[in-house]
Amino acid sequence: MRYVPVCLLGLFILMGCGSRSSDAPLTASKLFTSGAVLQRNTPVPVWGKAPAGAQVSVALDDAVQTVQAENDGTWQVTLEPRQAGGPHRLVMAASADTLIAEDIWFGDVWIASGQSNMEWTVTQSHDAENEIAAADDPLLRHYKVPRTWAYEPEDTLAGGEWHFANPDRVGAFSAVGYYFARELRATQDVPIGILNTSWGGSRIEAWMTPEALQTTHENIQSMMAAMRQRADSLSQHFKDTYGASDTADPGFPDSVAVWADPDLNTANWIDIPVPGIWEDAGVTDLDGIAWYRTTVMLSKEAAAAEAMLHLGTIDDRDMTWINGQLVGETWGVRRIRAYPVPAGVLQPGENTIAIRVHDFGGRGGMATDEGGLELVAGGETIPLSGTWKFQVGQFVVNPVGNPNQQPTLLYNKMIHPILSYPITGFIWYQGESNGNNPEDATQYAVQFQNMISLWRQLWQNERAPFLFVSLANFRAALEEPAESNWAILRESQSAALELENVGQAITLDIGEANDIHPRNKQDVGKRLALAARRLAYGEDLVYSGPTYRDHAVGDGRIVITFDHVGGGLVAHGDVLGGFAIADSEDEFVWADARIEDNTVIVSHPNIPEPAAVRYAWADNPDRANLFNAEGLPAASFRTDQ
Repeated sequence: MRYVPVCLLGLFILMGCGSRSSDAPLTASKLFTSGAVLQRNTPVPVWGKAPAGAQVSVALDDAVQTVQAENDGTWQVTLEPRQAGGPHRLVMAASADTLIAEDIWFGDVWIASGQSNMEWTVTQSHDAENEIAAADDPLLRHYKVPRTWAYEPEDTLAGGEWHFANPDRVGAFSAVGYYFARELRATQDVPIGILNTSWGGSRIEAWMTPEALQTTHENIQSMMAAMRQRADSLSQHFKDTYGASDTADPGFPDSVAVWADPDLNTANWIDIPVPGIWEDAGVTDLDGIAWYRTTVMLSKEAAAAEAMLHLGTIDDRDMTWINGQLVGETWGVRRIRAYPVPAGVLQPGENTIAIRVHDFGGRGGMATDEGGLELVAGGETIPLSGTWKFQVGQFVVNPVGNPNQQPTLLYNKMIHPILSYPITGFIWYQGESNGNNPEDATQYAVQFQNMISLWRQLWQNERAPFLFVSLANFRAALEEPAESNWAILRESQSAALELENVGQAITLDIGEANDIHPRNKQDVGKRLALAARRLAYGEDLVYSGPTYRDHAVGDGRIVITFDHVGGGLVAHGDVLGGFAIADSEDEFVWADARIEDNTVIVSHPNIPEPAAVRYAWADNPDRANLFNAEGLPAASFRTDQ
């Protein structure tokens, strides 16, 4: 949107060309900027603020409406429904203020929300270089709502712009959102707008109102007040105990490592065990920067030789000095530190190692001795495990902890301001942050259905398609059947299929054991688009992998029937796997499984009277290989609830 400091011809000349009101200029929601996609075939509200009582005129091409701003300055008009197409020009004027949004198209708008796997960008996805280079669709558009939060519901977005898919812009799009929209563009031939309001690491509670969380506004505010009080107390603790700062690191003023100086007096520093997380050593709730120091004694021969410093893993980022000389720095929790020590850095006798550790959230410190924790110089190996000196430099205390983890805070600023913007439906990829324990994972079933119902109600679209991604496989695969918080979370997600017009994209086959952010977002988008094509656009197609329908027990076996069989059940591999069976004692073992007449029959020679069966019941169910003929994987399930 741009400000035009002249009056338009025609109708707008009649409104006068007086000076702009300094305290209440004309504004419109940031959604109504150049390049916007507006929902087709439905009335579209346009809203903003102006001086109280001002006449505001809104013109979409030649269709003009005029409204008087309310006493609080708010104004709103409603555009008549339009079919898909464009471009259109939207002009909003009041007094001398004129706002123009050009290249407006009517099409389908989808809300894309959730945590990091929805926020993850095209740049971070598989084959990013080629995907970005090939992006060329002016009618596929994306709007990213900035990461923001508020204590109370607010009406104004913090920022954002509409951009269309081209090599200059698409890299910053939500990867799941982009690949989803690309599939729809290929099959529906209407403009698609992705309104991306996501925040990595967020819990579902952050996206909901107090009522949907079955609590009250007063309870939420009381909780926030207690958190702010705790934050104040924690800040004072770091200042009093360590002399630490919340504004700058005293050990690194103007990027000078004064706390790496070998002559520094560390008499007032505390002792801490290394390796180890500092929270486990009593430095609780510290996010920010802390320093570690130790000394090692070297012979003349060792000091003169080539050397290698091994530091294991560090959470999250380190800068490392020996005798005041920077020898290495690394950013990444899982990365093993191994730094060559240049000639001339070491000296006979005492050598000082200083490490500046920056923890961005959660636990921090010299985490493990994986890969070794030692200085290797010449023929000598000096172990570094033991007691080091430790001092807090700079601490970070958020008054609400992580706002993306707290109830209602993201809803207030990232959902509430867009509620009047008509949409086709929702895509959702979230749950990892709610799957840390069985209680949270179980509770998610009620929370998720409440949130779906809430959003539909607030958007006044009770049948809006809601499409979600079932959590992908993650973490090391286990040799034997076991309990799984992520499997419970997937079960809680799938419970939402009881609601009308809800679809899931099953991704048990495209995750990565060592990365919670699998790079294959293309198939995620495709599978969500299949659900959209069925539930939003009415195409007759198979849009889901097989899902559990029923089972029967008898003759020493369990026979399982499925929905979404499509062209038939198939096993991707020589042997059907991923099924576990148990007797009445609930001791699960891997089952023998086979496909027969589009059912799966499971049994075990040592379990003559089976009682329950599970499939893909693991964080990373690597044995699970049941698909339908359309290539969509089966969803996990259990019968022993």
